[in-house]
This record gives sequence, structure tokens and C-alpha cells, in this order.
Amino acid sequence: MAFNFLSKKPSSDLSDLPDKPFSENDFSEAINLFKTERKKTGISLEQLSKETKISRNVLIAIENGWKKYLPEKTYLISMVKSLEIKLNLEKGSLDGLIIRKRNFNNISNFKFNFINIDFLNSWIGSLIYIIFMLLSILALNSQQRYLIKINSVSTEPIIIEKTIIKNRDIINNQKEQ
Repeated sequence: MAFNFLSKKPSSDLSDLPDKPFSENDFSEAINLFKTERKKTGISLEQLSKETKISRNVLIAIENGWKKYLPEKTYLISMVKSLEIKLNLEKGSLDGLIIRKRNFNNISNFKFNFINIDFLNSWIGSLIYIIFMLLSILALNSQQRYLIKINSVSTEPIIIEKTIIKNRDIINNQKEQ
């Protein structure tokens, strides 16, 4: 019994679509083909949904060309194959429905939203925490330097209540006399 690990066997033909660039023309042609064939066969969206086990919302999105409501490519491939079988279309005739995403590697999607920062578990939260702590230490240090500069450092606590009470007692003593 020989095992051949080096040769890769082809998997199912569902994922063998070429990664050619996205074409708006292919997409609109596939939509028109889907609409005409569905109307030729006289099948409603509800019937097609029940028979192919594809959500009615997805079928509506396909028919109207709403790309943002279509599922991910992985799911859409199997849906397109079952639609081609049900509508008696040639294999690969609805492949234009499968949206190929463009690669935007150079664009950074960094969005800073202060409310959604997890301060304990994210690097952004940790960075903000460290910056805040360093600024606090610098502020306290500058305050202490200022207090030393004006010679206001004393070892005695400041008690305001005693002076107020002494002044009140002196006033009361003067009134009694």
C-alpha cells in the first residue's frame, strides 16, 4: 500500500473558480440570466427557495443585484451551483454572481474609537494607560517642585478648624465682657 503525500488530488469543483478580477459586466449578465431563466421556467422565488434550500432574501438579493446582501463567497459558490442545476443552466453560467473581493493591502483601516477600547486586554488600552500614568507622575513632580520653590513645605498639617474655633472663642469672650 503506497501513500503519495506529495501529489495533491483535486478537490471538488466548487472552489476551482479562477481568481480573476471582479467584472461588473459579468455580474449584471449573471443577474439577467438568472431572471430570464427563472421567469422562463415559471418558478416563483418562494418555490425556488423551498426547492433549493436557499433563503428567499438571498434570491431577492441576487435578482436585484444587491451585492452587500449576498453571503460570503464560500456559501455563494454552492448556492450558484444548485441554482444552475435547478434552472437547467450550463455549468458555470452564473459564476458572475460570485463576488471577488479586491485586495486593498495598502489601505489601513485603523479607526480610533475611545469608547470601544478594552483598557485591560488591548495594546491601545495599555498604551493609553501608560501615557496617562506618566503624565500624572510628571504633573505631581512639577507640583512638588513648585511647592519647594515657594518654600511652602511644612511638616505641620494645615488645620483650618482650630483657627476658626479660636477666633470664635475670642469673639465670644469679648462679647461676654
